[in-house]
Amino acid sequence: MGKNYKIKVQIEIVESTEEIQDEPQEVGAGQFELVLDEKQALSIDDCEQALLRTNYPAVRAALAAHLSAMSKKKATVAGHAGEVQTRTYRVDGEVGRFMFETHRVEREDGAVVDTRELFPRLTGQEWYRTVGFKELGIVQGTLTGSYRRSTAWLNRLRHQAPGTPTRTLSHNSEQEGLGLLAHLEQQTADILAAHEFSDDHPAPAQQAHYQQQAWVTHPAEQVQAAVLQCAPDASYLEEMAHNPVPYEVAAQSVQVSIDPVGVKHQKETHNQVPKEQPRDMVYQTVAHLQHGEREYLFNGREIAAVLRCILAFLLHNDLLRYNLLFFVDGQRSLSQTILALFAWFTPLQLILDWPHLVKKCREQLSMALKGREIRNQVLKQLVPLLWLGCVDRAIQLLQQLDPAQIKNSQPLEQLMGYFQRQQPFIPCYAVRKTLGLRNSSNRGEKANDLLVVHRQKHKGMSWSDSGSVALAALAALVRNDEQAQWFRAHSLRFAFAS
Repeated sequence: MGKNYKIKVQIEIVESTEEIQDEPQEVGAGQFELVLDEKQALSIDDCEQALLRTNYPAVRAALAAHLSAMSKKKATVAGHAGEVQTRTYRVDGEVGRFMFETHRVEREDGAVVDTRELFPRLTGQEWYRTVGFKELGIVQGTLTGSYRRSTAWLNRLRHQAPGTPTRTLSHNSEQEGLGLLAHLEQQTADILAAHEFSDDHPAPAQQAHYQQQAWVTHPAEQVQAAVLQCAPDASYLEEMAHNPVPYEVAAQSVQVSIDPVGVKHQKETHNQVPKEQPRDMVYQTVAHLQHGEREYLFNGREIAAVLRCILAFLLHNDLLRYNLLFFVDGQRSLSQTILALFAWFTPLQLILDWPHLVKKCREQLSMALKGREIRNQVLKQLVPLLWLGCVDRAIQLLQQLDPAQIKNSQPLEQLMGYFQRQQPFIPCYAVRKTLGLRNSSNRGEKANDLLVVHRQKHKGMSWSDSGSVALAALAALVRNDEQAQWFRAHSLRFAFAS
């Protein structure tokens, strides 16, 4: 049985005849002293700060002395021949930065003992970052404010100057996020392989099972009653009743909202970009997955990578027993990628986000029609038709517009083509609302705000490709309540928070 170790802390404030000191002085192993004048000793604030300024150096020194002693003991316990060689091991922790010695000896039998192997592996001049450092520096620091402000706050909290440099905190945060994304990519591959998926598709026997899986929808009579309630008159009933989008039972469905987002790209040089030249952007994809009241967030550079990760999550958590709905903004590449990846899954439906549809109509009609007044008149007729899912009527309305109202027919033709392409994904929004079903990908946009926009946009900041996606990955880690396991074990539950 190994030995136990006791931590003893004793703090004394006693009268002294020694001279007043500006900074704590080390007087022994893990022992620091600071002499105050009587006025400071009577001040609550001065005493508090003096204790903290003395405490942190003492804790760092005690930790360094303990770890060095443990290292030497492990190296020499079996006896050795020749000199004991020492190497410095660097730690950036919640108590601040400190160093201790590791030991390397050659035993009498010729075997080499290197106690550096007892601690997490480091390369070059790297510092080991403790869990406490990551919780403070990343979760409470870089995810909430600028790297410069986070570094100043962190070093002030640990009563250490100069402490951790800003560039180091930035680099550490980025590397942590990139390591997390690499782990997710590998975990995704492992899960797909464990479920016998090849090229993101199930084995033939499994594929037959998923293709036979039926939709879980609201009863036909309930849907019919909602259609009757929403239809302006009987002439709308047939088109509304034959809308291609089913009315899922929300409790038996997994709902995914996907939203691409871009932030300003960091320039390679400090040369001024001409105002007429558009600023380069860094893009990534954010996704929000919901089942019941539980949710999980994803992000990644590419749409396909995020969708593969979602597929792995569905498999890992046995969620392919349910309907699968994707709320999308009409981006053609996104819809095509989703349909290609899940071509083997029957209870799958894409739904065009209602606010995006209205926005698309407003933008195209602004370019097509003569003036805002005419545009608004057309919108007033068009939007209610789309709300009812009557795409054919909407196209007919645009085809019958007075040529005198049109200044450019091309945007109008583009809008009609858009309606035709998106028709399989345009539901009867009115009936869905009556049945209490979602019509919007706003949860995906909210996830975007939480993971990217809040920290990376509208603050005069610019980002590298890796820096932006890494920081968003760390934000998702915290939102998914996965940070404790990741920081301690570099593994993920990859499941809803309990």
